[in-house]
Amino acid sequence: MYSFAHLSDVHLGFQKNVPLQQIEERVFEDAIDQCIERKVDFVLIPGDLFHVNIPEMRVQKFAVRKFRQLHEADIPVYVVYGSHDFSPVSNSVIDLLTEAGYLTKVSKQKQSSDDRISLEFTKDSKTGAKIVGLPGLTAGKELVYYENLDRESLESEDGFKIFLFHAGLAELKSEVSAKTDFMPISLLPKGFDYYAGGHMHTHTLEKYPDYPNIVYPGTLFSGYYSDLEENAKGRKRGFVLVQFDDKIQKVEFVPIDNVGYEIIEYNADKKNVKTVNLDLAKSVKEIDPGNKIVIIKVFGELASGKTSEIDFTALREELKQNNVLEVKINRTHLSSKDYNITPASGKNKDEIETNVFKENIGDVRLEQKELLGDPGVKLAKKLLQELGQPSLVNEKKAQYQKRIEENAMELLELKIDDS
Repeated sequence: MYSFAHLSDVHLGFQKNVPLQQIEERVFEDAIDQCIERKVDFVLIPGDLFHVNIPEMRVQKFAVRKFRQLHEADIPVYVVYGSHDFSPVSNSVIDLLTEAGYLTKVSKQKQSSDDRISLEFTKDSKTGAKIVGLPGLTAGKELVYYENLDRESLESEDGFKIFLFHAGLAELKSEVSAKTDFMPISLLPKGFDYYAGGHMHTHTLEKYPDYPNIVYPGTLFSGYYSDLEENAKGRKRGFVLVQFDDKIQKVEFVPIDNVGYEIIEYNADKKNVKTVNLDLAKSVKEIDPGNKIVIIKVFGELASGKTSEIDFTALREELKQNNVLEVKINRTHLSSKDYNITPASGKNKDEIETNVFKENIGDVRLEQKELLGDPGVKLAKKLLQELGQPSLVNEKKAQYQKRIEENAMELLELKIDDS
């Protein structure tokens, strides 16, 4: 009997908060150590091992150390790019680890006389398992790969076969974390013994005709707000352990502990700001935030007062004094009767934005005339465009924030006080 481990969406390098960086590394270290202790024959990672294609040196050094340990234990690691660690020119730390012999990319394309994408299997030397896969791209662009994939040649291959993919499946849309990019399962080649999925951050195991064992292990930790909220509500995180011979014998989810959580969910509907502030302050005092991640989720429509008058800063400071690891605040579904944005329609995104500004700018009370009326709409459009600029290649977060802030201030004809 053979075995392999399947883990995905690790997102090494995601965290900027030092305590959360330590958790991010610890859970990955735990997973790799368990792979070595259990003496798995190989490891599968279908994408988003890293949060960016070239993470900072601290992250690279940590990853090299752990993959060297797997290499020394004679445990190969088979990977494909995810949408985060993808590089169209193989300019990724994934490729550095591949060159070092610690990883093997299984998305090897064969030459084809037409536009069809033909893939070459990688055969695991110990088990004879035949492994192949396709990388994930940003915004679901990998769909083109699958539409042009020569599925017939893959399906005709005999033996024990594994397909690695990094994409959401439409058939699982209601059962996994919400994403905007899904593809039909019919684009996957049929008849493989195991489909090792990545991209969905929730553990899922499903079986379909012609597609047995569609498996997502989910993220180990990640740190996106939605992941942390699920963790706080009891979601288990970990990896998948699979036993097989000439077919799959057992698929087991192996949980990995990450950190403690506290969650405060507060309905502010029909309440005033003063009541909300008092209630939230009381809720914060009633929990033990020490060495935990605290989630504060506030929703509903305030009867009076502005959403900006809810003192989230005071809540953060109170929690910091009690050794909280991190505070995550969600007010996406919080609104106020005192001010609501009037919706507007249009033929395209640009027209909708313009109409929304026009509909709502009359509610703004300012002395500066240049910020009102048509001039205000034009300035708002320019500011929105500037704030939506993407970061540059290898641009640090602090550099990106400073650049956007300076450009925005220049648009508003304001100066940044560096004193």
